[in-house]
Order: sequence, then C-alpha cells, then structure tokens
Amino acid sequence: MSAGGERPEPLSGKDEGSFAYLTIRDRLPVILTKVIDLVHRQASALSESNQQEKIEDSKGVIAKLSKLRYEMKTNKPLTQMEDDRPDVQIWNDTIEKGKSLVDQNKITSFTGAWLIVECYMYRKIYEAFALSKQHKCFDPFQDQKEESFKGLQNSAISLAQFLKHSIHNSGGDGEEKRNVKNVFDTLLQFCLWGNRCDLSISSGEITHEEGAGQTAHLQRMKENIIVDNSQDVWNTIQSSENPRIDFVLDNSGFELFTDLCFAEFLLHANLAKEIHLHTKQIPWFVSDASNKDVMWMAQQMKGSSNKCLSELGELWIQRFQDRTFILQSHSFWTQAQDFSEMKNVAPDLYEELSNAKIVFFKGDLNYRKLVGDRKWNHTIPFTLALWGFLPAPLCSLRTLKADVQVGLSPGQDDKLQAINKEWMTSGSYAVIQYAHHLD
Repeated sequence: MSAGGERPEPLSGKDEGSFAYLTIRDRLPVILTKVIDLVHRQASALSESNQQEKIEDSKGVIAKLSKLRYEMKTNKPLTQMEDDRPDVQIWNDTIEKGKSLVDQNKITSFTGAWLIVECYMYRKIYEAFALSKQHKCFDPFQDQKEESFKGLQNSAISLAQFLKHSIHNSGGDGEEKRNVKNVFDTLLQFCLWGNRCDLSISSGEITHEEGAGQTAHLQRMKENIIVDNSQDVWNTIQSSENPRIDFVLDNSGFELFTDLCFAEFLLHANLAKEIHLHTKQIPWFVSDASNKDVMWMAQQMKGSSNKCLSELGELWIQRFQDRTFILQSHSFWTQAQDFSEMKNVAPDLYEELSNAKIVFFKGDLNYRKLVGDRKWNHTIPFTLALWGFLPAPLCSLRTLKADVQVGLSPGQDDKLQAINKEWMTSGSYAVIQYAHHLD
C-alpha cells in the first residue's frame, strides 16, 4: 500500500555531519584505497615474474580507481557508465534523473542521494576491472569474504552441531512441535544478527540440549530487537501451503552460513520444500554474496576435517544439485533503485518474488532499499514506507547500521536515544519487521 502525497527526501551527503555525509567523506575513500592497494601489490608481485602485459593492465585499473577516488573526495559530478553490462543504460538514466533532484543540475558525491552515490561507487569499481583485459572477472573483495568464514570455523562447527541435534528432534506432536518453534526462533535470531552472532556460539553458550534457544546471551541480544514481528513470520510460514521460501541475501561468509542453517531447518521441519537464494551478480558492498561465494563456502565445508561440518557441506552441494536450494541472481540487486521501483524496472523479478510464501530480506542495505533510504518519521508504519512494494509477505532481518528506521512506537526513538546516541548506526540494535497484503 502507498499513500497520497510524497515521500520524504532521500538521505544525502549534503547534510553535513549526518551518517551519510560521514560515510561518503570517510568510509568510501578508505574502501577505494584498499582496492587500489590490493591491485598495486599484485602488480608488484607480477614484476618479479616479468609479466609486463598484466602489469600495464593493472596500471590502467589503478588509474581508473584513483580517478574515481579523487572525483568522489572532491565532490565532482558522477560520470556515465562505459562498460558493456546490460544495466549500463539504466544506470546512466539513474544518474541523469538524479540531476533534477539537486542544485546546479549535477549529481555529485555530496549532493546526490546517498543510496545512489554508494551504489555508484561499487558499480564503478566493477567497471574499472571490466574495462581491463586481464582483470575482467576479478573480485577485489574475494579474500576478505573467504577469510570471514575461515576465521570463524569453530563458530560454524558449533552451529552445525546445534542444527544437527535440532533436526533429529524436530517433527512429531506435543513437546517436539513446541521444540520446532523454539529452534525456529533461535535460528531466526542467528540469521538476524548475522556476523555478530559468533559471539554467542564461540562462547560455548549454544549447547546441544533442548531449549538451547533460551541461552543467556541470545536473551540479552533479544532485548535489543526493537521491533519483533517474529510471531507473524512464524504464523505465515507454518499456516501457508506454499512450499517456497525466498532469501534476498546480504553478506557472504559466516552470515551466509547462518542463513543456510536456517534454510536447512525450514526444509527438515517441512515448513518449506524449496529455498530460493538471491545473490549479487558482481562484487558488491565488499561482503555481499555471489553464486561463486555460496558454492565456495559449501565446498570449503565439505573439505573440513570436522565430520559435522563436512556432512553439512556435502548435503548443501546435493541440495543445489537437486534444486531444493536454488540460486538466483538478477541485475536489479546491483542497481541504485529502491525496491518500490522494481515493478517497473524489473517486472520479471517482482513476478518471481510473488511466487514465495514469504521473502526474507537480509541486512542493512536491503532495508534501506525497502524503505527508500529516506528521512521517514520513525513511527511511520513499515508497510507504508514500502511504498507499494509487496510482491509477497516479507520479513526484513536487519541490524541497524544507517540512520533510517520506521515502524517504531511513539516515544520509542527518544528512549533509545537516551540509552545510546548512536542507536541507529552502531549495529547494536536490530529489527524483525513483517509486512503482508491486507485482506
């Protein structure tokens, strides 16, 4: 549903001192610098083996990335895309359209909508490699993504063991059915906290005993879920006959592992028969999951010396083969449009999502795109802020890392502000927000 009138203006770097401004000024140049340094180090290594052609190619990539960094830091206008991806025209139309929303008929790093500017940077990073000869398929974030999983092997093993125990004790009547709900709630919370929930697992608080979802640490974290519609999510999943559940993924690595553990439980508890996993087609926001990242993780698990993790990896590889896990990707996920534009820009994707009984949207960027990344009053209902985007019942699982939030009760934001002035950006708070079509 949407209302008459207009949405509030987008978050933007033109608001000096805002989180958007500080991100564009401080964080984005650092990310670019790290990519430049990576290519430079690789070029230096190539010089030892006298691979002159690759070295020259690296210099071209570095030049493009350095130019991008300079233009963003000095507030130069955003430039058109020049590679041959099918989304180039949509991107260039977005940049052109953005001009009408700012002064002086130009869109720059600090005058354009933050969502557009940040997406633009990652799309331009991709372009710098795509226009090269030797680096066309290079993912500058691959090592970071892989290390984020390798570095948490003990946490993954603990969660895999918890999942295995939970699967063997799900189904049936009475107490076992109640246990299904307990495990559902536990794994939903791990899915929610993503790359933070290793604190719970590695501390040994997740045990193999029934009721593990009531551990002290998870309970403490639950107190920081400022909107919790998990009961609505459960009601939709267990009451609908539709066999399909979709995940619009966020981070690879350990967060992806928690997502797939949750998906695995949904299949075993007969709450779904097929899980559709939506990934990014190009390297995106450093850690976002691609098809390659998903399959790498499954293969890494299969080769683990830990029997439980190895068996789970083998099972997931089989699931991708028999299509109980289905990988899907669409260029819309790496465009700058918010999701209210999906029906017009990518009607095929909107139709695809409408086949699910529920769609889980993971992470902060997906939340920003769900609500348009705008200066909403915090008490505006979540469904209204979606501005007509509702292909199926949906659930946002998000830790707050940007200064946009809707669906709070009156006065709730003031209470949070009194406790933590950075409640919207620290990642310490989270939401499980649900929306569905009203009958």
